[in-house]
Amino acid sequence: MLKPFYYTAALLLLWLQIIGNFDDREHPGSAERLAELTAGMPELKETVLLKGIPDSTKQRVDSITRDQALECACRVTVKVTDPDGNSHYSGFDGRKGERITDFKGTIEIGSCSKMFTATSILQLVEQKKLSLEDRLIDLIDDKTLLSGLMVTDSADYLGDVVLKQLLNHTSGLPEYFMDNDDEEIGVFGDSTLIFTPVQLVRLAKRLHEPQFKPGSQFKYTNTNYILLGMILEKYTGLTYQEYIRQNILNKAGLSNTYFPSEEVRKHRSPGHWNGRPSQMPPTLAGPAGEIISNLDDMDTFIREWGKGSFYREPSMMDTLRTAHFNPMGGGIGYGLGVINLFKSLGHGGQTFGYQSYMGFMPDKTSFVFGIDDASSSAWELAIILQGSLVPLE
Repeated sequence: MLKPFYYTAALLLLWLQIIGNFDDREHPGSAERLAELTAGMPELKETVLLKGIPDSTKQRVDSITRDQALECACRVTVKVTDPDGNSHYSGFDGRKGERITDFKGTIEIGSCSKMFTATSILQLVEQKKLSLEDRLIDLIDDKTLLSGLMVTDSADYLGDVVLKQLLNHTSGLPEYFMDNDDEEIGVFGDSTLIFTPVQLVRLAKRLHEPQFKPGSQFKYTNTNYILLGMILEKYTGLTYQEYIRQNILNKAGLSNTYFPSEEVRKHRSPGHWNGRPSQMPPTLAGPAGEIISNLDDMDTFIREWGKGSFYREPSMMDTLRTAHFNPMGGGIGYGLGVINLFKSLGHGGQTFGYQSYMGFMPDKTSFVFGIDDASSSAWELAIILQGSLVPLE
Protein backbone atom coordinates (compact mmCIF):
# COMPACT_ATOMS: atom_id res chain seq x y z
CA MET A 1 0.00 0.00 0.00
CA LEU A 2 1.35 3.44 -0.92
CA LYS A 3 1.78 5.74 2.05
CA PRO A 4 0.99 9.45 1.63
CA PHE A 5 4.10 11.53 1.00
CA TYR A 6 3.56 13.88 3.92
CA TYR A 7 3.28 10.94 6.31
CA THR A 8 6.72 9.82 5.21
CA ALA A 9 8.07 13.39 5.23
CA ALA A 10 6.95 13.77 8.84
CA LEU A 11 8.67 10.50 9.70
CA LEU A 12 11.88 11.70 8.06
CA LEU A 13 11.71 15.08 9.75
CA LEU A 14 11.35 13.41 13.13
CA TRP A 15 14.42 11.32 12.36
CA LEU A 16 16.45 14.40 11.34
CA GLN A 17 15.39 16.30 14.44
CA ILE A 18 16.59 13.41 16.59
CA ILE A 19 20.03 13.04 15.03
CA GLY A 20 20.63 16.73 14.22
CA ASN A 21 21.94 18.09 10.96
CA PHE A 22 23.52 15.29 8.92
CA ASP A 23 26.45 17.42 7.79
CA ASP A 24 28.55 16.32 4.82
CA ARG A 25 31.79 16.81 6.74
CA GLU A 26 30.80 15.20 10.05
CA HIS A 27 27.70 13.24 10.80
CA PRO A 28 26.57 12.70 14.40
CA GLY A 29 25.64 9.36 15.85
CA SER A 30 26.84 5.88 15.15
CA ALA A 31 25.69 3.86 12.16
CA GLU A 32 23.99 1.45 14.57
CA ARG A 33 22.00 4.25 16.22
CA LEU A 34 20.92 5.73 12.89
CA ALA A 35 19.92 2.29 11.63
CA GLU A 36 17.84 1.82 14.78
CA LEU A 37 16.12 5.16 14.30
CA THR A 38 15.29 4.48 10.66
CA ALA A 39 14.20 0.87 11.03
CA GLY A 40 10.99 0.32 9.10
CA MET A 41 11.37 3.51 7.08
CA PRO A 42 9.37 3.23 3.83
CA GLU A 43 11.47 2.26 0.82
CA LEU A 44 11.55 4.07 -2.51
CA LYS A 45 9.88 2.26 -5.38
CA GLU A 46 11.62 2.25 -8.73
CA THR A 47 8.53 3.05 -10.79
CA VAL A 48 8.28 6.25 -12.82
CA LEU A 49 6.18 9.02 -11.32
CA LEU A 50 7.35 12.11 -13.12
CA LYS A 51 6.29 11.34 -16.70
CA GLY A 52 5.52 14.85 -17.91
CA ILE A 53 5.83 16.19 -14.34
CA PRO A 54 2.18 16.45 -13.26
CA ASP A 55 0.92 19.67 -11.72
CA SER A 56 0.45 17.93 -8.37
CA THR A 57 4.16 17.09 -8.26
CA LYS A 58 5.14 20.64 -9.23
CA GLN A 59 2.93 21.99 -6.45
CA ARG A 60 4.48 19.60 -3.95
CA VAL A 61 8.00 20.64 -4.96
CA ASP A 62 7.01 24.32 -4.74
CA SER A 63 5.56 23.80 -1.27
CA ILE A 64 8.66 21.96 -0.04
CA THR A 65 10.92 24.68 -1.47
CA ARG A 66 8.91 27.50 0.12
CA ASP A 67 8.75 25.79 3.51
CA GLN A 68 12.50 25.19 3.55
CA ALA A 69 13.24 28.80 2.55
CA LEU A 70 10.91 30.25 5.18
CA GLU A 71 12.25 27.96 7.88
CA CYS A 72 15.88 28.98 7.31
CA ALA A 73 15.13 32.58 6.16
CA CYS A 74 17.22 31.98 3.06
CA ARG A 75 17.04 31.50 -0.70
CA VAL A 76 16.30 27.97 -1.93
CA THR A 77 16.37 27.07 -5.63
CA VAL A 78 15.42 23.66 -7.00
CA LYS A 79 15.33 21.94 -10.37
CA VAL A 80 13.76 18.54 -11.02
CA THR A 81 13.89 16.74 -14.36
CA ASP A 82 11.87 13.70 -15.37
CA PRO A 83 13.21 10.70 -17.35
CA ASP A 84 12.19 12.37 -20.64
CA GLY A 85 14.05 15.61 -19.88
CA ASN A 86 11.05 17.73 -18.85
CA SER A 87 12.11 20.11 -16.08
CA HIS A 88 10.48 22.15 -13.35
CA TYR A 89 12.19 25.00 -11.50
CA SER A 90 11.15 26.11 -8.06
CA GLY A 91 12.56 28.88 -5.90
CA PHE A 92 11.67 30.95 -2.89
CA ASP A 93 13.44 33.76 -1.03
CA GLY A 94 12.71 33.32 2.65
CA ARG A 95 14.26 36.67 3.53
CA LYS A 96 12.02 38.67 1.25
CA GLY A 97 9.05 36.28 1.36
CA GLU A 98 8.75 36.04 -2.41
CA ARG A 99 9.11 33.55 -5.24
CA ILE A 100 12.34 33.35 -7.22
CA THR A 101 11.98 33.43 -11.00
CA ASP A 102 15.61 33.70 -12.16
CA PHE A 103 17.50 30.40 -11.88
CA LYS A 104 20.68 31.27 -13.77
CA GLY A 105 22.68 32.35 -10.72
CA THR A 106 25.70 30.36 -9.56
CA ILE A 107 26.36 28.85 -6.14
CA GLU A 108 29.22 27.18 -4.31
CA ILE A 109 28.42 23.46 -4.66
CA GLY A 110 30.92 22.37 -2.02
CA SER A 111 31.43 18.64 -1.71
CA CYS A 112 29.35 17.96 -4.82
CA SER A 113 32.76 18.75 -6.34
CA LYS A 114 33.94 15.38 -5.03
CA MET A 115 31.95 13.65 -7.78
CA PHE A 116 34.00 15.56 -10.37
CA THR A 117 37.27 14.60 -8.68
CA ALA A 118 36.24 10.97 -8.21
CA THR A 119 35.06 10.74 -11.83
CA SER A 120 38.46 12.02 -12.97
CA ILE A 121 40.37 9.49 -10.87
CA LEU A 122 38.14 6.65 -12.05
CA GLN A 123 38.75 7.64 -15.66
CA LEU A 124 42.44 7.00 -14.99
CA VAL A 125 41.54 3.68 -13.35
CA GLU A 126 39.55 2.72 -16.44
CA GLN A 127 42.56 3.64 -18.59
CA LYS A 128 44.78 1.38 -16.41
CA LYS A 129 46.91 4.35 -15.34
CA LEU A 130 45.83 3.74 -11.77
CA SER A 131 44.39 0.84 -9.78
CA LEU A 132 41.94 0.99 -6.89
CA GLU A 133 44.46 -1.08 -4.93
CA ASP A 134 47.42 1.25 -5.52
CA ARG A 135 49.02 2.29 -2.23
CA LEU A 136 48.99 5.96 -1.25
CA ILE A 137 52.67 5.77 -0.36
CA ASP A 138 53.42 4.77 -3.97
CA LEU A 139 51.19 7.47 -5.48
CA ILE A 140 52.57 10.55 -3.68
CA ASP A 141 56.22 11.45 -4.21
CA ASP A 142 56.57 13.70 -1.16
CA LYS A 143 57.35 11.09 1.49
CA THR A 144 58.10 13.81 4.06
CA LEU A 145 54.54 15.08 3.69
CA LEU A 146 53.13 11.61 4.32
CA SER A 147 55.48 10.80 7.19
CA GLY A 148 53.60 10.54 10.48
CA LEU A 149 50.21 10.98 8.83
CA MET A 150 48.95 7.53 9.89
CA VAL A 151 50.87 6.80 13.07
CA THR A 152 48.52 5.66 15.84
CA ASP A 153 48.68 3.18 18.70
CA SER A 154 52.46 2.99 18.19
CA ALA A 155 51.95 1.66 14.66
CA ASP A 156 52.30 3.28 11.24
CA TYR A 157 49.45 2.29 8.92
CA LEU A 158 50.45 4.53 6.01
CA GLY A 159 51.45 1.57 3.86
CA ASP A 160 47.95 0.10 4.21
CA VAL A 161 46.12 3.10 2.71
CA VAL A 162 45.01 2.44 -0.90
CA LEU A 163 43.32 4.52 -3.58
CA LYS A 164 39.79 3.16 -3.14
CA GLN A 165 39.92 4.10 0.56
CA LEU A 166 40.56 7.72 -0.37
CA LEU A 167 37.58 7.63 -2.71
CA ASN A 168 35.15 6.06 -0.23
CA HIS A 169 36.46 7.64 2.99
CA THR A 170 37.72 4.47 4.66
CA SER A 171 41.39 5.52 4.80
CA GLY A 172 41.38 6.63 8.44
CA LEU A 173 43.38 9.74 7.53
CA PRO A 174 43.00 12.79 9.79
CA GLU A 175 40.70 15.66 8.78
CA TYR A 176 42.12 19.11 8.10
CA PHE A 177 38.88 20.92 8.94
CA MET A 178 38.15 21.82 12.55
CA ASP A 179 35.37 20.06 14.45
CA ASN A 180 33.31 23.22 15.01
CA ASP A 181 31.86 25.12 12.04
CA ASP A 182 31.67 28.47 13.85
CA GLU A 183 35.30 28.18 14.91
CA GLU A 184 36.30 27.13 11.39
CA ILE A 185 34.61 30.13 9.81
CA GLY A 186 36.12 32.42 12.44
CA VAL A 187 39.63 31.26 11.60
CA PHE A 188 39.37 30.70 7.84
CA GLY A 189 36.46 32.96 6.88
CA ASP A 190 38.61 35.41 4.90
CA SER A 191 37.88 34.42 1.28
CA THR A 192 41.19 35.92 0.10
CA LEU A 193 43.27 33.38 2.04
CA ILE A 194 45.29 31.02 -0.15
CA PHE A 195 46.26 27.46 0.74
CA THR A 196 48.27 24.78 -1.03
CA PRO A 197 47.40 21.07 -0.89
CA VAL A 198 50.64 20.45 1.02
CA GLN A 199 49.59 23.01 3.65
CA LEU A 200 46.19 21.34 4.05
CA VAL A 201 47.71 17.89 4.57
CA ARG A 202 50.13 19.34 7.11
CA LEU A 203 47.20 21.05 8.81
CA ALA A 204 45.44 17.68 9.09
CA LYS A 205 48.51 16.20 10.79
CA ARG A 206 48.65 19.11 13.21
CA LEU A 207 44.94 19.23 14.08
CA HIS A 208 43.93 15.60 14.40
CA GLU A 209 45.13 12.07 15.01
CA PRO A 210 44.52 9.26 12.49
CA GLN A 211 40.95 8.08 12.92
CA PHE A 212 41.23 4.28 12.54
CA LYS A 213 43.09 1.48 10.82
CA PRO A 214 42.67 1.79 7.02
CA GLY A 215 39.67 -0.09 5.67
CA SER A 216 38.16 -0.84 9.08
CA GLN A 217 35.60 1.98 9.26
CA PHE A 218 34.00 4.86 7.37
CA LYS A 219 34.60 8.53 8.21
CA TYR A 220 33.94 11.38 5.80
CA THR A 221 37.30 13.15 5.49
CA ASN A 222 38.18 15.99 3.12
CA THR A 223 41.91 15.21 3.34
CA ASN A 224 41.21 12.16 1.15
CA TYR A 225 40.16 14.35 -1.75
CA ILE A 226 43.00 16.83 -1.36
CA LEU A 227 45.34 13.87 -1.86
CA LEU A 228 43.27 12.63 -4.81
CA GLY A 229 43.77 16.03 -6.45
CA MET A 230 47.52 15.69 -5.98
CA ILE A 231 47.42 12.19 -7.50
CA LEU A 232 45.35 13.41 -10.44
CA GLU A 233 47.92 16.11 -11.18
CA LYS A 234 50.85 13.70 -10.95
CA TYR A 235 49.39 11.15 -13.35
CA THR A 236 47.96 13.58 -15.92
CA GLY A 237 50.56 16.36 -15.96
CA LEU A 238 47.70 18.86 -15.65
CA THR A 239 46.31 20.82 -12.75
CA TYR A 240 43.24 19.09 -11.37
CA GLN A 241 41.18 22.07 -12.56
CA GLU A 242 42.43 21.74 -16.13
CA TYR A 243 41.89 17.98 -16.21
CA ILE A 244 38.31 18.32 -14.97
CA ARG A 245 37.66 21.16 -17.40
CA GLN A 246 38.93 19.15 -20.39
CA ASN A 247 37.41 15.79 -19.53
CA ILE A 248 34.16 16.68 -17.76
CA LEU A 249 33.12 20.33 -18.07
CA ASN A 250 33.86 20.72 -21.78
CA LYS A 251 32.58 17.24 -22.59
CA ALA A 252 29.22 17.92 -20.95
CA GLY A 253 28.98 21.59 -22.02
CA LEU A 254 29.04 22.94 -18.45
CA SER A 255 29.79 26.57 -19.32
CA ASN A 256 28.49 27.92 -16.00
CA THR A 257 30.74 25.67 -13.90
CA TYR A 258 34.17 26.92 -12.91
CA PHE A 259 36.94 27.03 -10.31
CA PRO A 260 37.00 30.26 -8.26
CA SER A 261 40.66 29.61 -7.39
CA GLU A 262 41.40 30.35 -11.06
CA GLU A 263 38.83 32.93 -12.11
CA VAL A 264 36.30 35.38 -10.73
CA ARG A 265 32.99 35.77 -12.55
CA LYS A 266 30.34 38.42 -12.14
CA HIS A 267 26.81 37.86 -10.85
CA ARG A 268 27.88 35.54 -8.04
CA SER A 269 25.40 35.74 -5.19
CA PRO A 270 26.79 35.81 -1.63
CA GLY A 271 26.32 32.82 0.64
CA HIS A 272 25.48 33.02 4.35
CA TRP A 273 26.13 31.34 7.68
CA ASN A 274 23.31 31.83 10.21
CA GLY A 275 22.08 34.81 8.21
CA ARG A 276 25.46 36.52 7.92
CA PRO A 277 27.29 36.83 4.57
CA SER A 278 29.99 34.17 4.38
CA GLN A 279 32.36 32.93 1.68
CA MET A 280 34.89 30.11 1.78
CA PRO A 281 38.45 30.58 0.46
CA PRO A 282 38.39 28.43 -2.71
CA THR A 283 41.78 26.84 -2.06
CA LEU A 284 40.66 25.72 1.39
CA ALA A 285 38.40 23.24 -0.41
CA GLY A 286 40.24 22.62 -3.70
CA PRO A 287 39.42 19.21 -5.23
CA ALA A 288 37.35 18.42 -2.13
CA GLY A 289 34.84 21.21 -2.75
CA GLU A 290 35.71 24.47 -4.53
CA ILE A 291 33.54 24.26 -7.66
CA ILE A 292 30.93 26.92 -8.44
CA SER A 293 28.01 26.00 -10.69
CA ASN A 294 24.31 26.62 -11.31
CA LEU A 295 21.20 24.45 -11.34
CA ASP A 296 21.28 23.72 -15.07
CA ASP A 297 24.91 22.61 -15.04
CA MET A 298 24.45 20.57 -11.88
CA ASP A 299 21.48 18.83 -13.47
CA THR A 300 23.34 18.21 -16.73
CA PHE A 301 26.32 16.78 -14.86
CA ILE A 302 24.36 14.36 -12.68
CA ARG A 303 22.29 13.15 -15.64
CA GLU A 304 25.38 12.61 -17.82
CA TRP A 305 27.07 10.88 -14.90
CA GLY A 306 24.03 8.65 -14.42
CA LYS A 307 24.08 7.68 -18.09
CA GLY A 308 27.75 6.73 -17.84
CA SER A 309 28.81 9.40 -20.34
CA PHE A 310 32.16 10.02 -18.64
CA TYR A 311 33.38 6.43 -18.98
CA ARG A 312 34.22 4.18 -21.90
CA GLU A 313 32.72 0.95 -20.57
CA PRO A 314 29.39 0.26 -18.80
CA SER A 315 31.27 -1.85 -16.27
CA MET A 316 32.57 1.25 -14.50
CA MET A 317 29.02 2.48 -13.84
CA ASP A 318 28.08 -1.00 -12.62
CA THR A 319 30.91 -0.70 -10.09
CA LEU A 320 29.85 2.79 -9.07
CA ARG A 321 26.24 1.72 -8.51
CA THR A 322 26.94 -1.44 -6.55
CA ALA A 323 30.47 -1.74 -5.14
CA HIS A 324 32.62 -0.34 -2.33
CA PHE A 325 29.76 1.24 -0.38
CA ASN A 326 30.00 1.71 3.37
CA PRO A 327 27.21 2.78 5.72
CA MET A 328 27.08 6.45 6.66
CA GLY A 329 24.15 5.66 8.94
CA GLY A 330 20.38 5.57 8.64
CA GLY A 331 20.38 3.49 5.46
CA ILE A 332 22.60 5.95 3.58
CA GLY A 333 25.76 4.61 1.95
CA TYR A 334 28.96 6.10 0.54
CA GLY A 335 30.80 4.52 -2.41
CA LEU A 336 33.52 5.69 -4.78
CA GLY A 337 32.75 9.40 -4.54
CA VAL A 338 28.99 8.87 -4.61
CA ILE A 339 26.22 8.77 -1.99
CA ASN A 340 23.38 6.24 -2.12
CA LEU A 341 20.48 8.15 -0.57
CA PHE A 342 17.73 5.53 -0.37
CA LYS A 343 18.48 4.38 -3.95
CA SER A 344 19.21 7.74 -5.59
CA LEU A 345 22.89 8.29 -6.41
CA GLY A 346 24.56 11.67 -6.08
CA HIS A 347 26.28 13.93 -3.58
CA GLY A 348 25.67 16.76 -1.17
CA GLY A 349 27.79 19.80 -0.48
CA GLN A 350 28.42 22.41 2.19
CA THR A 351 30.69 25.44 2.13
CA PHE A 352 30.82 28.39 4.52
CA GLY A 353 27.86 29.94 2.72
CA TYR A 354 25.89 27.26 0.86
CA GLN A 355 24.32 23.84 1.01
CA SER A 356 23.63 21.86 -2.16
CA TYR A 357 22.65 18.46 -3.48
CA MET A 358 22.38 16.65 -6.78
CA GLY A 359 20.73 13.26 -7.15
CA PHE A 360 19.95 10.76 -9.92
CA MET A 361 17.15 8.31 -9.26
CA PRO A 362 16.62 4.73 -10.53
CA ASP A 363 13.96 5.84 -13.04
CA LYS A 364 16.34 8.53 -14.44
CA THR A 365 14.61 11.38 -12.62
CA SER A 366 17.09 13.95 -11.32
CA PHE A 367 16.93 16.68 -8.71
CA VAL A 368 19.38 19.43 -7.79
CA PHE A 369 19.18 22.38 -5.44
CA GLY A 370 21.06 25.15 -3.71
CA ILE A 371 20.49 26.80 -0.32
CA ASP A 372 22.25 30.10 0.30
CA ASP A 373 22.73 29.57 4.03
CA ALA A 374 25.11 26.80 5.09
CA SER A 375 23.55 26.52 8.54
CA SER A 376 20.45 24.97 6.92
CA SER A 377 20.26 21.23 6.18
CA ALA A 378 20.72 19.89 2.67
CA TRP A 379 20.06 16.36 3.90
CA GLU A 380 16.58 17.23 5.13
CA LEU A 381 15.61 18.87 1.84
CA ALA A 382 17.19 16.10 -0.26
CA ILE A 383 15.30 13.34 1.55
CA ILE A 384 11.95 15.13 1.50
CA LEU A 385 12.35 16.36 -2.08
CA GLN A 386 13.27 12.89 -3.28
CA GLY A 387 10.27 11.52 -1.42
CA SER A 388 8.00 13.86 -3.36
CA LEU A 389 9.23 12.54 -6.71
CA VAL A 390 8.81 8.79 -6.30
CA PRO A 391 5.99 6.71 -4.76
CA LEU A 392 6.74 5.28 -1.33
CA GLU A 393 5.63 1.95 0.01
